[in-house]
Amino acid sequence: MDYQAILAGCDSPEVGAAVASAVGQLFERDRKLLEIDVGERTVAERLARYLEPRFAGYNINVEYNRMGDAPKRVAWNEKADLVYPDIIVHLVGTETNILVIELKKDSNPEPKDDDILKLKAYRQELHYLHALFIRFGVGLAAGTVTECEWVEV
Repeated sequence: MDYQAILAGCDSPEVGAAVASAVGQLFERDRKLLEIDVGERTVAERLARYLEPRFAGYNINVEYNRMGDAPKRVAWNEKADLVYPDIIVHLVGTETNILVIELKKDSNPEPKDDDILKLKAYRQELHYLHALFIRFGVGLAAGTVTECEWVEV
């Protein structure tokens, strides 16, 4: 899959380029983590770390579950549920929400359907400007992206 072309298709070329560059850095520096199939939270933390210098002035958080002081909720499955987005780019304490990412690894058999619904809800209800689903290859497929899509409202 040509994930770089998909990421470049973001309606903000700067955001797409930032994510593509961070994914490239993840593959370059932490491919071993994908080869040995570490947990998704570990992969999310590493990717978030590589996003930080590309979004200067913004907060990049993993599983950040607050909207202001209240727990973050979205109605992605008919009722408002507590949610923990894998990675967000935002300004803490404001309603500035730039990017939300849900990620999976190939070793996770769950389909992306629920993630896509959550991403749509983040865009609609919390006004994230960009929402991305990405699935990474593991084991012999480490260093690849097997699914990748920008989610629109």
